[in-house]
Amino acid sequence: MHLDYFFQKMKSYFSGTDVAVFAIVFLYLSIGIARVAFGVVPIYLLVALVPMFFIALLRPTAGVYAAIFLTVIFERFFALEALQFGRDAVKLYPLDVVLLGVYGGALAKLWFGKARFVWKAADVWLAIFFALVSVYFIASFAGFGSSEAAVAFSTWKNYVFYGALVFALPLMLTDESDVRRLVGYFLTAATLALFFLMIGVIRGEGLWTEFTPLSTAGVRLLAFPHAFYFSLAFLGLFATAAYWLRSRYRALMWIAMALWMFGIFGSLMRHLWVGIAFAALGIFLLLLDQPARQAVRRMAVIALASGTAFLALWLFVAFLFPMSGASRAFQSSAQTVAVRILSIGSGADESISWRGSVWQSAFAKLAENPLFGTGLGLRIPVESGEYHDFVEIRNIHNSWLALLVQMGIIGYFVFAAALIVRVWNMYRLRTEAVWLAALRNATLALFAYQAIVLLAQPYLETNLLGIFFWVTLGLMSTASWLESAPDGKHAL
Repeated sequence: MHLDYFFQKMKSYFSGTDVAVFAIVFLYLSIGIARVAFGVVPIYLLVALVPMFFIALLRPTAGVYAAIFLTVIFERFFALEALQFGRDAVKLYPLDVVLLGVYGGALAKLWFGKARFVWKAADVWLAIFFALVSVYFIASFAGFGSSEAAVAFSTWKNYVFYGALVFALPLMLTDESDVRRLVGYFLTAATLALFFLMIGVIRGEGLWTEFTPLSTAGVRLLAFPHAFYFSLAFLGLFATAAYWLRSRYRALMWIAMALWMFGIFGSLMRHLWVGIAFAALGIFLLLLDQPARQAVRRMAVIALASGTAFLALWLFVAFLFPMSGASRAFQSSAQTVAVRILSIGSGADESISWRGSVWQSAFAKLAENPLFGTGLGLRIPVESGEYHDFVEIRNIHNSWLALLVQMGIIGYFVFAAALIVRVWNMYRLRTEAVWLAALRNATLALFAYQAIVLLAQPYLETNLLGIFFWVTLGLMSTASWLESAPDGKHAL
């Protein structure tokens, strides 16, 4: 009783969720600005992480919004920047601090009877998977898996700690307004992140693109994580076109989608192109109604006509002034894009060839213990021509395969069951609430898209990417809860 009074008293200092989000963002910005200005974060500024934790603890819904917003804007610097104390680094990231507060707040809501968790089949399967991963982590201390505790723990954290969002989100998002706010914060962040695309266009190379070097000639105008976030925003709006088609802001949404697509194209991430193509086709055929399809066709014609006119103008200038900067830029861009497109599926491409060799070694390692796998975080030997190295299984650029090799057939089956049951339930969801139907379409589309791109990069093994996979599943769970609630709310 006294503890409940303490929590209520502390919460009264924040007048609302948005104020709490602003406070978390402001506190993190103070750390980020110090790092840019001084190169390191002074120890006294790390104290700012303490109020970030407590704000998320007292306002866990705000913590979720802030975590998503800051990840989309600052990507690896918010999600993967270890705390530095002098020469010692502690692998506790700002994202982790906020999520610890969120999970604490969710548990407090359960403890004080402010919310009730209703277990469903998909939740049970996922809980079993998390338990298995935890057992594998403990087994790593006995020699099963990586002998490096930090690597095994990092793998556990990527699957279980961030995966716990699936259970936390339904407790945080208790009605339509909460879901709309989450979507609003994400789309706002994706729109603000267009600033990074503008920087890339102006300077001829995107910020933070050095973390993902190209296997072919050319430069990226946008970093890979930002391109991934753009793709989620684009497909999310594309899948819910029927919902916002009559909105007075629809023109702005189409413009934002066009800019996001330009950024995705400028990132030169081939697997994103492939994933978007397949996902967009599936959305168009399976999820959009007839008016939405007609609107998409109209916008496609407008986009094609605009693109053709722009290309014709650029070609005219390039050929009229062959030695101009525009001409050289056109030739360079056209050559880079052509090479990237033609290299898709080519064994001669260094990146694709490396993946083939690593995946072959991964399957060979799995064959040694197909039922239980190798354990968490193990390294496998890879030999391809003159290339000889030991690669961590979690870094083999295929999250599905990494999971299979580490957890074996048994663990993989449990995880697959958790996903299949949840996705099937979401596909079968029928509701008269338009916004809930839009959420259904968006989550199904984003899940299908991520299921494709997981084949090409370590998404689940990288928190700034994998967190959105877990958020997608959490939104599916939220939609299921809200659909079954008679008044549209599931909290007590």
